[in-house]
Amino acid sequence: MKFQTATLFAVLPTTFAALPDVTAKPLPDGCSSYPAYNTDTGVAGPWNIQAFNTENIAIEGFTDTNIYSISIVNRKPTMRWGFITFPTRNDIAKTRIQCSDGSLQAYTDSELTDAGEPVNVQWLNLQLNPYPYDQSIMYKIDDGEPIKAFEHYIGDEKQDGVYLGGYDNSTAWGFKYEAVNAGSSGQDYYYVRLLGPNSADSSTGAPLQVNETRGFIKVAA
Repeated sequence: MKFQTATLFAVLPTTFAALPDVTAKPLPDGCSSYPAYNTDTGVAGPWNIQAFNTENIAIEGFTDTNIYSISIVNRKPTMRWGFITFPTRNDIAKTRIQCSDGSLQAYTDSELTDAGEPVNVQWLNLQLNPYPYDQSIMYKIDDGEPIKAFEHYIGDEKQDGVYLGGYDNSTAWGFKYEAVNAGSSGQDYYYVRLLGPNSADSSTGAPLQVNETRGFIKVAA
């Protein structure tokens, strides 16, 4: 695989930061655990989520984008499902996130025209991929696992903010560089997946994949 020189720093950063040793404590289920909660509407947000305490300091503080997978149905392109991702540059359009009806949602395109153009922007529920070795943040799926809200503590000191995680109180995420593809709006990106007891590579047993580093995901509010 060939990479442009401008991209290499993002893929293979020359400086890494250590992932802090934190204790994750789950917050109550529901939208009231998230920032900017409106008691009248039951909605929290909208806001973005950001890469935080990342080992790859090139993307520290970057906020979320999204990509989608394309399938062909009756000879026409169809948006199969989508993923929340992080960019390799932070000056592009971002994807807004909110919590409504107890679920995180992304405000994004939901369909493709016959020509393959993304259309019909709406709030779409977000879930974790149901497979523990690849628990990405997805939309347009119905069988996923819930995304949960957590607090972080270092020792007895509570850290600022709300962090995203899932099963087994896991809040560490893998950030893996991926090259531009048909559903990534012309941009390289970082694919994210939740790391936990069963997230190791199923064939090699390695805890991380090639070009994957660790970090947390924090609500940017």
